[in-house]
Amino acid sequence: MARIKQVFYMTKTTFLEEQHNKRVIMGFILGITLFGYWLNLFLQYALDTGEPVNVLEAFVVVEHHHKSILFLVVGWLLMISDAPFIKKNTYLLLCRSSRKQWDAAMLQYIMIQTFLYVASIVVVSVAVSILLGFWGNMWSSPVYHLAMDTNNYLGVKYNISFPWVNIMQTMTVPQAFMITFVFLFLYLVLIGFLLYVCNLLLKEIYGILIVFGIQIAGYLLQQEGITYLLSLMAKAIPGYAIDGNGGQWKVVVLFCAVILILAFVSLWLIGRVDFNDEAEEG
Repeated sequence: MARIKQVFYMTKTTFLEEQHNKRVIMGFILGITLFGYWLNLFLQYALDTGEPVNVLEAFVVVEHHHKSILFLVVGWLLMISDAPFIKKNTYLLLCRSSRKQWDAAMLQYIMIQTFLYVASIVVVSVAVSILLGFWGNMWSSPVYHLAMDTNNYLGVKYNISFPWVNIMQTMTVPQAFMITFVFLFLYLVLIGFLLYVCNLLLKEIYGILIVFGIQIAGYLLQQEGITYLLSLMAKAIPGYAIDGNGGQWKVVVLFCAVILILAFVSLWLIGRVDFNDEAEEG
């Protein structure tokens, strides 16, 4: 119990140190702003149709847009770019606990910060959609017509698309909303843990370049049509996995497995970090 309290204490300390960090604040603002760009395109389309939309649909539609996920990760990477969050007082914290406990606290911080990042985007999406939306399980006419836009006429006109009829056929809006939230959360946790592990091995700039390079590669593979087998970013889009037979849960298991592997790798690497040198550089 005492060890668990120490982990939560170090997580709390990291939050207190990071909450006023300009980089973290800018990451939140950038993520919401980038999301807001495609949110505005979708709502403008809905306004032009003159039909109301479900207040949960905007988040689902925007998060299924490839460029949206590509740029949302930019805001997230800005927030956690200095992982593993080594400060001048890190050495003192280690004297009172252990490296493994400190590592667990840093991973816990990344997970909680991920949840707050995704939740802030959801709050903005729902709050804005309330102005012209309704609550319920039903999909709206604007999203239905967007999904049936096989010629991509609406996609070209409004720069927003949602070619995922399979989602509408197998899920209600709240179900699609929740699975989209889970996919985005797990994907960003995976990206965060990957950056954390890379930064334990290398200097921060190289870790960021590696992780962002993987993100860009995933987007390019997706654009070339090599989507689901090789692109992690494509796997973060539920529409590729939802097949009416629980295919989405296979992706959830995959993400959780990779996250768990990265956590064990960080636990192995943490003994090699020279905290004194890192703290002096920070």
